[in-house]
Order: sequence, then structure tokens, then C-alpha cells
Amino acid sequence: MNTVFANIMYKLLAFLMSLSILGCGFSTPENTEPIMSKDSESVKLSAVYWGDTQVSDYMPERQKNVLAACMDVKNAAETIDALIIAGDIAENGKIAEYKLILDDLKSITTVRHFIPATGNHDIRLRLFSQTVKTFGDFVGELEPDIKIDKLYYSYEINGYSFIVLGSARTVFEEAYIDEEELVWLDAQLASATAEGKPAFVILHQPLKFTHNLPNAWNSPFDFAGSVGAQSDEIIATLNKYDNVFLLTGHLHSGLGENNFEQVGNFISVNVPSVGIVSKDGGFEAAGTGYMIEVYENSVLFRARNFVAGAYMPEYDREFSLR
Repeated sequence: MNTVFANIMYKLLAFLMSLSILGCGFSTPENTEPIMSKDSESVKLSAVYWGDTQVSDYMPERQKNVLAACMDVKNAAETIDALIIAGDIAENGKIAEYKLILDDLKSITTVRHFIPATGNHDIRLRLFSQTVKTFGDFVGELEPDIKIDKLYYSYEINGYSFIVLGSARTVFEEAYIDEEELVWLDAQLASATAEGKPAFVILHQPLKFTHNLPNAWNSPFDFAGSVGAQSDEIIATLNKYDNVFLLTGHLHSGLGENNFEQVGNFISVNVPSVGIVSKDGGFEAAGTGYMIEVYENSVLFRARNFVAGAYMPEYDREFSLR
């Protein structure tokens, strides 16, 4: 398709989606409690942590939720260092869907950097080479200095490492983390944690037997809802280092008792969906996630309803660093 014509069609699609969103009763969040660090003078890094936007060019309700969440971040009372999306950015991995969310994200001037990861919805219906190209172009639009030819990469912000994992081939529900990526992960973590700083590993699917799996996936199979066959190898690698936080999505579970889990030496975190109403108990709504605040001796996860523009302190967790 001619590039100029394609861009016109994407803009037209975005316009039609905006009309649909208005038809759904979209309104800007009241933002009665703007985003601001708990201790703005002492915070070393702040980040928005979202999962599963799953923007679709035929389901405007999701676009409405994502747009409301973006508006909340745009109205932040201070600059935010990063915005993390832990996979399933697009419902069907289509360029048109990436274009829709790209326009929303690029309008957020309060965020310095963007850290997106792929999920199963981003890769499962496409040739793998096509997935890598589409995702690489998307990342490059948000962060021009990140050049990727794989679905995994690392990025450093304020001296803290964000290590993004991704599948090495097209799969439908899980991810395939090959030996090359596992070796790379080990080396990245060794460097990132050498001075005692926390490191953040971003992987769409959680590990097996964590976050109420496999029950949360309504399945009796051990690997159901998890990253898949390499789960044990990933756990072994993460457990070699201190102050590691694994940030996942995929389950669409509500805020509640299953979002945080100590797995040996590291902390595993599972975030609800931004685009889709959560399930599996707890606080069930679209648009929920966390603000991550890094301090000298701890990492604080502050739950937030980004659609309503309000913190939810009853779901907060803070972890001391070693």
C-alpha cells in the first residue's frame, strides 16, 4: 500500500474511532488526585505500569479506556520517567491498531520514555518477521534511539535497567524464550544489579504457579496462562540476583491478593488490563494499574485507577531493597 495513502487511511480510521468513542460517552477523567510521587524530593525514578491495552480498530470501548488513562497521565502534576506497557498492546497485532495507540501515547508530554513489550495478541496472527518489523517501528516512533531486530531489548533510565523479554517465534498463547535470550537475560541482570540497584524485567505472561495460576486461567494444565515451557529456566535466572522485579500482565486479574508474589529471591508483579474490564476477583474495572516509585532503599507500587484519576492505597505494596 502506498505510504501516503496508508497514512491517510490510518488518520481516517483514528477519526472514525474518535467519533465512536464520543458515542460511547467518553469524558476526560476528573483527575481529582493528579499523579504525583509520594515523596517528590526523594524519588529516584517514577513509572506508569500498564498491561494489556489491547487496542482494536473495531472495539471502541477499549480505545475509550486507554484514551482516558492517557489523559490521566497527561494531567500528571510532575514529569514521569517512564511508561511501561507489559504486552498485548494491540488486539490483533495490526499496523492500524498500533497507529491508534501510538497517537494517544505520543500526545503524553509528561512522560520522558516509553517501554513497551509484546504479548501473545501482538504476535500470534502474524508472520514472525512481520511482527518484529511492526513492533520495531512502533518502538522506534516512541523511542527513536531504540533500534531492535528482536522482540527483546533493554533500556536504562536514571541508571535503572528495564529488561524487556519477548518470544523468539510466533506462538498463540504462550511465549518461546530461546537459549540465546536466556543467556542475554543473565548478562543483563548481572550488569543491572551489580551496584545493588533494582532491575525491572518485563514479560507479558507470568510464570507458572504464580498469581493464582493455573486457576486464574480456568485450566488444570500446569503451564496454562503462563509464559510456557521456559518458565523454570527464567525463574532460575532471576533467582541468581537481588532486587529483581518481574513485571507481567496477560491475566486481566483485578487488583487484590494475587498481584504480588515472592518467587524465591525476586518479586513477581501482575498488573490488570488497562483496556479491558478485569476479572478473577479483587477490584474489577478497566483502566487500573500501578505507579512505580523507586527510592534509595525501596520500591513502591502505588495502585491507581487511571480512568477515574485516583490512587487506590489499599492495594499498594512497598518492597525493601537489599
